[in-house]
Amino acid sequence: MLSSLFRRLAGLPRGWVVAIGLAFTLAIAVLDSITGPRILLSLFYLLPVMLVAWATESTGCGLIVAGASSLVGPVEAVLTGFRYDSLPVAFWNGLVRLAVFGIVLYLMESVRSLMARLQELALSDELTGLANLRAFREVAAKEIDRSRRFHHELSLAYIDIDDFKGTNDRLGHEAGDRMLIALASLALATARSVDTVARIGGDEFVIIMPETGADAALPLATRLRAAFPRAAAVGDATATCSIGLASFTHSPDSVEALLTAADALMYEAKSAGRDRVCHETLPADAHTVAQGRLLPFSPTSRA
Repeated sequence: MLSSLFRRLAGLPRGWVVAIGLAFTLAIAVLDSITGPRILLSLFYLLPVMLVAWATESTGCGLIVAGASSLVGPVEAVLTGFRYDSLPVAFWNGLVRLAVFGIVLYLMESVRSLMARLQELALSDELTGLANLRAFREVAAKEIDRSRRFHHELSLAYIDIDDFKGTNDRLGHEAGDRMLIALASLALATARSVDTVARIGGDEFVIIMPETGADAALPLATRLRAAFPRAAAVGDATATCSIGLASFTHSPDSVEALLTAADALMYEAKSAGRDRVCHETLPADAHTVAQGRLLPFSPTSRA
């Protein structure tokens, strides 16, 4: 219920959220005035402050509500004819409340930044900074749904570095990491702004191309394959990559079907001699078969 409330508030304009927080503060102030000083409600003033700051993702908006709550004491002192507190005491108590709420808001901002960083790390590859498999699956599921609803074509390039294990064994993991970073940079430079590039395995990368058929996807994959040896050169060593490119005329059934189709074509490129692009245009209900066997998707390192 609380998370649902936060989502609804987050969808409102910031001004509305601040107004709701101020109204909440006023309601607490009225209740505080009715109950009198024997029943302390000071802690409850923190609730609208935290609610507004979290929903708006703004410490400034939270400070507006915190400032309003700090004025409750002085206003109440004036309205009651200084029955309980003098004006200086009421202002001092309000400043103390504002300082405490400010510290809470600072801590909330730190927590929010940490959560955003953790979420970013959970969806990105640590070495290359690309989307990881989890993030790719989320994007691919959305693109498959869009393709299904609007009857768009959809293409996926599955890229694998040839003999990557041998490169690591000969030159060391640092050289291998440089090669992976080079492929990531090249894929990003080659892909369009609407495409998503992801690293989904050790030396396996994918590029999902929404609203794209073979006419546009094949030249892109071909350029990437041709440019990779120069981009990934480490000393005298050169590297190549094999690419499987699956283009669907209609939406595939699932993310696994999309990956399996491109994975099988990449396997065919490997079997045909590596350093090439293997492409096929598939209907939505196509079953992916390579050399007489169904290929369930499970990213593994290949030579």
